[in-house]
Amino acid sequence: MIQEGYKSQSLDSQIDLRYIFRTLKKNAVFILMCVCLTGMFSYVILDHSLKDTYTVSVNLCVIPRDNTSEKLAETNIENALERSVNVLNSDTMRDQIMKASGSSRVKGNLSASVVADTNIIRMSASGTNAESAYKLLKGALQQYPELSDYFESGYVLQPLSSISANNVQKTEKATLRYSLLLILLVLAGGIGATVCLCIFTDKIHSMEQAKRLLDIPMIGSLDYVKKKSGQKALLISDQDTDHVYEEAVDRIVTSIRSEMSAEGYKTLMVGSIKENDGKSTVTANIALNLARRGKKVVLVDCDMRHPSLAKIFDATVDPKEQFSEYLLGKCELDQVLKQTEVQAHPMDCIWQKKAVAKPYRLLGSERFISLINQLKEQFDYVVMDTPPLELIRDAEIISETADAMLMVMRQDEVHAVAVNDTVDLLEENGVTVIGGVLNMTKGERDTSKDRDGYRKYYNENAKIENAGE
Repeated sequence: MIQEGYKSQSLDSQIDLRYIFRTLKKNAVFILMCVCLTGMFSYVILDHSLKDTYTVSVNLCVIPRDNTSEKLAETNIENALERSVNVLNSDTMRDQIMKASGSSRVKGNLSASVVADTNIIRMSASGTNAESAYKLLKGALQQYPELSDYFESGYVLQPLSSISANNVQKTEKATLRYSLLLILLVLAGGIGATVCLCIFTDKIHSMEQAKRLLDIPMIGSLDYVKKKSGQKALLISDQDTDHVYEEAVDRIVTSIRSEMSAEGYKTLMVGSIKENDGKSTVTANIALNLARRGKKVVLVDCDMRHPSLAKIFDATVDPKEQFSEYLLGKCELDQVLKQTEVQAHPMDCIWQKKAVAKPYRLLGSERFISLINQLKEQFDYVVMDTPPLELIRDAEIISETADAMLMVMRQDEVHAVAVNDTVDLLEENGVTVIGGVLNMTKGERDTSKDRDGYRKYYNENAKIENAGE
């Protein structure tokens, strides 16, 4: 049954650290690639644009012209220092240097500052080469007396030493430092952007979040299980399949049966919002589990754009006896209905081998509707693997023949708003979406159940269910 009440589509306010870690891991290559490119290009550009810096300095002492107590007062000396520094750093000083040198601009930087707790001003000149720095400071020392009217009255600037070309200091260009800074900024930006996207996204990344954001009940999750060497598909009929995965499928099927039995439903369409969500494997395992319970099951591959059930079961399919051929009227039902054994339990399948263009023409035919009605009479359950629901035209046509629908969502890939919008469209078409399954999960394994005793519990439960039907 659909959950009661309205669920807000506001952004999930809770931070899921596991989701953030998974997303960072997923995007790590892209982030690192951006970092490396930033490092390489910034180093080349900065190395070309930055230059080594040459600096030469001289100390100037601010002293009164006479030794009166008023001139020696600390406050007056501080005022004289401040005014002198302002003059030396002013545009007037630079204009005077340009006027004297006959140039249109000052080649380099000139600066002056007070040495703390002294009456000394340190004046420095810097340039892209030693000669320009030396000439600039020399010019400043020659021209500042011309601006005596601007200095504090009663005080003079006295150089404490002469300047020498030997005192020019070279500062290596900081190409590597700035490149590393840019690298750190890009790395921090990439990580920060990823974290923000994780916090403010409505992508379904956990069962807890899905229950809050979706308008359908969540009936279970299936862990991401890596197929073993030589294993063609992740089927519960394969002894190599993880028993925890098998038990999770069983719990999901138990919930499906409970919902469908309560309403007398027999046809189930299994779909997903988009491709590669693993819905075909889930569909196959639902049918296998029902057959294992002793139910008469037929599995129908209705995803004619990308049929995959035959490949999952490693079935040999005669192109003349595939589903599309039946819908075209080129063969009969007994030719396309193939029986397979599942651990001594029979299950019927209708395969599709090749992709079909515009399958909605076949799925919307009277022959398809008649077939589903006929299968409902012959079987306990008709399980249909349907196209991704983003291809809503195909899914909408199939939904006209289905009683119930199960939504499969791959963890971290599907937006809640897309799921809810699709559910609304399906329900408008008369289909009951009995629930959702979060597929290929990492970090969602349910450890609350006693798995060691689960098979015994299932076998006993299956007998009770069979006896009651």
